[in-house]
Amino acid sequence: MAHQSVCGGSIDYSHNLHINDPLSAQKEPLRPHLPKGGNMAARTRRHRWAAVLGATALALAGGGALACPAGAVSQQVDFATHCIPPAIAGIPPIDGTTAAKIDVDNTAPKVGDTVTVTYTVVTPAASNPTDLALPADIMTPTGKVTLGGAQTGAVTVTGPKKNDPVPGKGAFPSFSMTGTFTVTSPGAITLAPGDYNIHTSYILELDTPCTVISPPAPVSQTITAADTTPVNNRAITLGSASGKPGTASPSPAATSPRARPSPSPGGRGRPRPRTRRPSPPTRRAPSVARSS
Repeated sequence: MAHQSVCGGSIDYSHNLHINDPLSAQKEPLRPHLPKGGNMAARTRRHRWAAVLGATALALAGGGALACPAGAVSQQVDFATHCIPPAIAGIPPIDGTTAAKIDVDNTAPKVGDTVTVTYTVVTPAASNPTDLALPADIMTPTGKVTLGGAQTGAVTVTGPKKNDPVPGKGAFPSFSMTGTFTVTSPGAITLAPGDYNIHTSYILELDTPCTVISPPAPVSQTITAADTTPVNNRAITLGSASGKPGTASPSPAATSPRARPSPSPGGRGRPRPRTRRPSPPTRRAPSVARSS
């Protein structure tokens, strides 16, 4: 075996690395003996690569021990569906099988993140109920995605008005719908396809609703949400109190001497000297000359 597929890739064993193959080893030309210590690093690297590839081959031969990470790729699921054609078609309800899958833009979100969900109906259970061919771009799908596990609820998804032409009584083509939801709880959240509706806008506005017969449908995608609440590892230590119980320590402002205003340029802030008002002059009475 020259190639072995692993998670969508392949491993090539045809580069002169013979593992448990004595016949191919005999065909390898003899190499001159290297002096002791001459190329020890190169021989060590070759031995390590041979050991790694040998372990990989044993794991694949023993049942595929190497597996893709869980939740990295969506899984297509099938579920029984009950579809009701438009009344104008005059045909009974259709019980069929829907093949669908759920994809997300982030498989490891945090609480508070917004996740975009894509609901793809690969094979609808319903078909064109009339003999009239439907032109392109007249279908508008809508649907629901069911959440379970750490967070429950339903995500509303809608699709664009886009489709290939549908012949009379022909099967509806595949279509995709998208929507978003906000992660509110940490842990594993499952996503499963839910009910969907096919709306056609051609001559008449018609709806073909399709519901899951045994809800919920199988899980197609699982994401793991992480909690964003930080852990507070800080501790508060109270210092020892001083003074007697029931007494308050005086504030520094009360014990410090009152600061005197410093003189500023221009004489502002300097105390003015007190000035005495002059006393009014004493009036004397006029003297009268006495005659002898």
